[in-house]
Amino acid sequence: MTNLAGFRAGAVVIAMLATPALAADRDELAEGSGDEQVAIYCVPCHSLAIVTQQRLSRRVWDEVLEWMVAEQGMPALAADERRIVLDYLATQYSPDRPR
Repeated sequence: MTNLAGFRAGAVVIAMLATPALAADRDELAEGSGDEQVAIYCVPCHSLAIVTQQRLSRRVWDEVLEWMVAEQGMPALAADERRIVLDYLATQYSPDRPR
């Protein structure tokens, strides 16, 4: 099992065990395609408040994801999952969106 597969399996188990907490935390996110993936991949390490307080460009969100993998131990996301997460973050938490 690759590290990514193990992370995904672990994230699913955490999400299932912490469904009420994840659901409550997920309520912090703006509704949109990708909100579930952001919750699943981000909540195991930190609060979604860290995400929702940001207003970053797509380029900077991409750099943040790279930094999370390189420096914070986040397993690299599969290309399709990364695109979903990046699309969501760049749409919902861009500099153009009000807080």
